[in-house]
Amino acid sequence: MTSPMRRATVRRGTAPAPYRPAADETVEFDAAALRPQRRPGVRRPSVPAPRTPADDETVEVSRSVVKRPEPEPEPVNHFAEFVPRLGQAPWILAISAAGVAVVALSYSGGRTGAGWATAAYWLGQFLVFAPVAARLLARLAGTAEAYTLVVGLAVNQYLQKWMYSPDEFRFPDELQHWAATSTLVRTAHLYEPDHGLPVAEHFPGLEEMGGSVALLTGLPVTAAGLIVAGVAHLAFVSLLFAVVRRVGGSPRLAGLTCVIYATSLHYLFFDSMYVYQTGALPFLMLAVWAAICWQYERRTLAHLAVGAFAIAGVVVTHHITAMMTVGTLLLIGVCEFVLSRPRRYGALILGGAAALATAGWFAFVASDVTTYLTPAAKGLWRSGIRVLHGELGGAATGAARPPLWETAVSGLAVLALFALFVQQLRAAIRTRSKDVWHWSLLAGTFVFFATAGMRFIGSQGPELAGRAATFTYVPVSLLVASSILAWRRNGGLRTRRHISITPTRTAVTWSLAAGLTVLLLVNSRVGGWPSFWGRLPGGFVVSGFELAVDPKGVTAARWSRAYLGTGHRFAADTTGFNLVSTYGGQRIVRETAPLFYSPAWGLADQELVKARSVEFVYVDIRLADQLPITGSYFPQDPEAGKRAGPIARDGLTKFDGINGADRVYDNGTVRIYDLRDS
Repeated sequence: MTSPMRRATVRRGTAPAPYRPAADETVEFDAAALRPQRRPGVRRPSVPAPRTPADDETVEVSRSVVKRPEPEPEPVNHFAEFVPRLGQAPWILAISAAGVAVVALSYSGGRTGAGWATAAYWLGQFLVFAPVAARLLARLAGTAEAYTLVVGLAVNQYLQKWMYSPDEFRFPDELQHWAATSTLVRTAHLYEPDHGLPVAEHFPGLEEMGGSVALLTGLPVTAAGLIVAGVAHLAFVSLLFAVVRRVGGSPRLAGLTCVIYATSLHYLFFDSMYVYQTGALPFLMLAVWAAICWQYERRTLAHLAVGAFAIAGVVVTHHITAMMTVGTLLLIGVCEFVLSRPRRYGALILGGAAALATAGWFAFVASDVTTYLTPAAKGLWRSGIRVLHGELGGAATGAARPPLWETAVSGLAVLALFALFVQQLRAAIRTRSKDVWHWSLLAGTFVFFATAGMRFIGSQGPELAGRAATFTYVPVSLLVASSILAWRRNGGLRTRRHISITPTRTAVTWSLAAGLTVLLLVNSRVGGWPSFWGRLPGGFVVSGFELAVDPKGVTAARWSRAYLGTGHRFAADTTGFNLVSTYGGQRIVRETAPLFYSPAWGLADQELVKARSVEFVYVDIRLADQLPITGSYFPQDPEAGKRAGPIARDGLTKFDGINGADRVYDNGTVRIYDLRDS
């Protein structure tokens, strides 16, 4: 008999002690209990017993092991993986590109005077802009899709600017920088005198970029300038996208901010031109990006080095952008210093460095900046005083007035933006917000409205307001984009299956967002550049900026360089000044308008010629056919806005009867007179 099994008491959480039989105890093992039990109804597969070789059989053992070949990995199509990330961007941008083609047709129609050109222009503008804006308003887009849409929109809009004047630069500032770059390429010397834009002599950043591209590629300066301006334009938009992402914005917010900024007054043309402001804008945004990284991430010397590089780049490229960089960095730093606990003194480092660099450059290199900016500031101040005393401001008297509906659109857009500003300001005060960026945006938006009032002050007010909006519209764009997304976020509903439901409230908010975006787009076209009279390229217009530059004037200016040499003192109208100082390389003499207004040559004219050391006179006979579209024939015009009719033809042809004067050039429209022996 077997002895009874001992039962061990097992406590929870402890392992039972192994059973050990006594020395005199006999233990029996049940072999059947140790074998695995078969489940009823399940047959065990039979395994054949190994064959035992016979005694006289020879068995060969192979030592080689045959392995099954592994399948080759399938090639990875990285492009196929990337395309889905773009979402609907390729199709959206294809529609936008079709809008570019429509705008090109409208430009062609404008050159031939076609009646359908204006309608085609507006249709093209909506086709270029609306699909991108609608995509970012309608659905959540990823980073790749949002960035692709933003860059594609910037490219399409830059193409519109290029197609307006594809063969050569025509805007006065572009001509001045083209001439300076050509001089740099020819002489390989910086800081060459610029007779048309003297202050640009001490800000050679743009010329260095354009000259480098021209020398490295062998392209003409015009082509190199178009490339530099286009790359700078795209770099600014890309950095704006990166800044919004860096401060915590979603891809959709970053994309919508860039789309709203595309409705800035000068975004389409002036901010895409080959001018030194365009070259400086990417450095400004890069400095802001570096300041954000320096404040909110682990502070490294790399961020400080990037900020120093950006500050140096903007200081040597453009004076106004350098001052705006100082103001922006100091604004961010002061808000961070005041609102943060504990106080962050390091937030003021980049702003202080920018202020020192700008002040040093203005003091020791570009000392003529004050002289250049003072007249415009004084004129704006005097115009503001007149407005305070009840006198009307606005465009110069005698200048062409825009249609009433365009003025109404501009006013409505400003009111809509002001309503959003008040809403955001009330929310910040009510919630006692301590968010640094919220208050920075509100402060920047306040500056926008302060400068927007300049468009109603003085003859240069609209131009100054548009140029200021290039900088102040950045916080406005982010404020508007965040408000629109807040409307969309609070007005939508979703089911458990993530199927969008569009109730009345959602439809209203979407309509408000779309309506505001379209309103800003129309405002940017009617209030920006070109003005309404030059929105489409066409025939010659006196004092019409790009429309006043034609082959007849360019040919005369080139002739003056080839046959007269450079550096001569010329008297001319506004367009003549731009042409002879760039294509001709001549020195312009201001305050010579009375030479053209007097119907006959007199003693006063002779004394003026001697006092100003005038050597040559550039006369465009077409001045007698049209009133100036801008209200003035000359840069310093004593009769600006006072004339009821064009200049008398006798005042333009009287130089033929001067003793000792010689008509050295005449192409039937433009004449050049030599007064050195008169």
